[in-house]
Amino acid sequence: MTSFRPFSCLAAAILLGALVSVAPRLGAQTPQVSDVQSPSVLPPDIDGSPAAAPAADADSSVPPESSQTALDAAKSDSLELTPEQEELLHRITKVLYEVPPTHSGGGDTEIVEIPLSLYEALSQIQGGAERLAAVESYWALRSSIAELNIETRIKESAEKAEEVLKQATVNTPDYQALMSVYRVYISSAEARIAQLRVEIREGQIDLMRKTRRSTERGWPIPSSTPWYGNYSLQSEAAQSRSFELASEAILIPEKIRAGYASGFSLGAPESLFTPEVSGFERIDDGYLYLKTLENKRLAAIGYVRVLESLNSSIARYVGAYSSTLDSRTFVNCLIGSEDE
Repeated sequence: MTSFRPFSCLAAAILLGALVSVAPRLGAQTPQVSDVQSPSVLPPDIDGSPAAAPAADADSSVPPESSQTALDAAKSDSLELTPEQEELLHRITKVLYEVPPTHSGGGDTEIVEIPLSLYEALSQIQGGAERLAAVESYWALRSSIAELNIETRIKESAEKAEEVLKQATVNTPDYQALMSVYRVYISSAEARIAQLRVEIREGQIDLMRKTRRSTERGWPIPSSTPWYGNYSLQSEAAQSRSFELASEAILIPEKIRAGYASGFSLGAPESLFTPEVSGFERIDDGYLYLKTLENKRLAAIGYVRVLESLNSSIARYVGAYSSTLDSRTFVNCLIGSEDE
């Protein structure tokens, strides 16, 4: 995901009436590092267009930096990421935003539905406040599904650790207390999962209402990945006479930094929810494992919620700049081009 300047989309609509391409995306949904220049734009009353520096090519043979190195770099004033940092953040985001496998039947509120891209969701909406409300509903539902994925994976890891603990040959009061803590933790995860399933169904209904869809077309599952990298803004936006434009121009960089901090704190994607369990030599090891799981859960949910907030801010920012964009251009200005 290169630094994205949304105003190429706006300039295309306002100045040329044609769509300008934006950074391509890694896989079907997620942006990647590309040698395509980051597009840029100036307001319609300013001549010229600033040059955008080409992004560096990502070398797939270079392993991602450690999460600590990436986190230290993300604390700097610059919002630009190295190709290795972008690759690491992409992999983390891919894991978190995977829709968990579900099963049909049984009368449950399990999410066995149809994927819905952001462009498809907005295709029947003209613009203005109605479109912004639909975007916020879309990202809220996307976040709820990501949180369901997180809670499900955390619960599974806790259950695996509990099975290891059951193989212990001791039966002391301290051991029994530890097993009780695990049972409570797993039960709490089950309760959160049940609540999230209700929230997801409510979110689907809200999204269908705001995008003018019916259940006959299937219950929607958002498939677009939210924007998670740098998002370049108009330099004059923070001083704009539009309060909405100025406020979002201030908030967006802060939310990007928060996303970096939360994302990189999660560590390697391969062990995101499955810290190694080879056995517990001491009672304290069992507590430490559970504490590690809970810290990962909180960090993962924090990252998802920051991205939801960031992408809602981006939508308000673009909407404040121009309320007349067609759906395709509007979506390109939010998250880049998508393969429909």
